[in-house]
Amino acid sequence: GVVAAITPWNVPTQINLAKVGPALAAGCCVVLKPAPDTPWVAAELGRLVAEHTDIPPGVFNVVTPRSNEVAAVLATDPRVDMVSFTGSTATGRAIMAAAAPTLKKVFLELGGKSAAIVLDDADVASAAGATAFAACIHAGQGCAITTRLVVPRERYDEAVQVAAATMESIGVKDPADPGAICGPVISRAQRDRVEAYLRLAEEEGGTFATGGHVIEQDGFWVQPTVVAGLDNDSRLAQEEIFGPVLVVIAHDGDDDAVRIANDSAYGLSGSVESGDLERAKAVAARIRTGTVAVNGGVWFSPDAPFGGYKQSGIGREMGVAGFEEYLETKTLA
Repeated sequence: GVVAAITPWNVPTQINLAKVGPALAAGCCVVLKPAPDTPWVAAELGRLVAEHTDIPPGVFNVVTPRSNEVAAVLATDPRVDMVSFTGSTATGRAIMAAAAPTLKKVFLELGGKSAAIVLDDADVASAAGATAFAACIHAGQGCAITTRLVVPRERYDEAVQVAAATMESIGVKDPADPGAICGPVISRAQRDRVEAYLRLAEEEGGTFATGGHVIEQDGFWVQPTVVAGLDNDSRLAQEEIFGPVLVVIAHDGDDDAVRIANDSAYGLSGSVESGDLERAKAVAARIRTGTVAVNGGVWFSPDAPFGGYKQSGIGREMGVAGFEEYLETKTLA
């Protein structure tokens, strides 16, 4: 059938390919609609397919509008058999509602507020540093980044200090600099959104171990920020910020850590660190999330299915499971 692939601005190359490749391989026609902020990658993909493959005209199509209105048209059009969408949870809800009258299949990969759990027998300093580093990658603009660091209460101050020191050492740099880890956020609107959350952190009683402000210079820069002193019921711990902001939360044992991790509308990714592998695996099994890294495991791979529980989405992308999203079962008797 016909697949409408609607993709976000934060990882356009990978996500465009993760949708278009398996859809074409499954025999579908595809209409790719990229985010208005990042149309060029999709346009180049369309050019490459047109000029360097034998895919017939009309099988793969790219539309690059300046607004998101086309997404609504694709979701409602009865000629479209499936919508594959990656983006915010709010937009995902709208896509699902728009697709409902035609009962077309909907794949959704949405937001996250993932927890990095550190157990009391883990190397807390190493885990805190690694989590702070990850929160700065892509300026924090990733749905699967672990943005809640959940650490033993008795090691809380140490974890905050290490996370802050790590972020201070990273700073912000021009993304063209080979040594850059944290660049600017994509737009003024995104910078203003992150700044509003930083001010909210103060209103909720949080403190900044480092960062806490935007940087007034050319571009849209946000200081890598560690927020301490908040509980998991704070908005900073519950809502997706999409910036280099890490919230550190104390736990009182394995059960409490699992409770905190699962106390979220989202369920996209997460991690568990422990000196005991079996203990880490037991905790990981109880976390309601689509992917979990255990003791530094790397779950993001082309052959590993990726997707979320709860309001992080429906379905899986990549791997065999990702290919099968674009198939229908037919019984012949």
